[in-house]
Amino acid sequence: MKIPFRYSLLKIRRTKIRYIVIHQTTCQYSDPSSKIDTSKFQIPGLVGNMFEKKQADINYHFVIDKLKDDYQVIMCRPFVTLCDYDDIDPDINNAAIHVAVMGNYDYKVPDLRLYEVIAYRLLNPLMKFLPITHHRIFFHHEISKDELETCPGAFMDKQKLVSMLKKFVIK
Repeated sequence: MKIPFRYSLLKIRRTKIRYIVIHQTTCQYSDPSSKIDTSKFQIPGLVGNMFEKKQADINYHFVIDKLKDDYQVIMCRPFVTLCDYDDIDPDINNAAIHVAVMGNYDYKVPDLRLYEVIAYRLLNPLMKFLPITHHRIFFHHEISKDELETCPGAFMDKQKLVSMLKKFVIK
């Protein structure tokens, strides 16, 4: 299946990037197949929902997925574009990079390797490149107006992520 890129439909960022927001891939899409915790079902769910919602692209800048034996960071959308989240304050949303972890962490506990990959391969390089500290990295539920939001999942541990960020600091 070819995915058409419709950059003319993407909103362009007009502010500096000051935040990183962490999601799980099941938080945005209502299709039940995107909620099953395996990329075999989630990737078609993401792409299918993208077409159903008539979005120009997957609504995350990065997705982290387990491919074969290790987690990989996949870039989905250019930094200059915005991701659309109605439940996040526009002042934060319009200045944020959105990162999604493939999986449903309301039902399973993420392993330590996932935290290491997020910190070492993605967040620390972004923090070095952009003026962002760990105080400006949020889980979606922390900044959502929806009080029932659990994204990136009840079992994702922010303190564990912050400790990995400190462990892998790039100087």
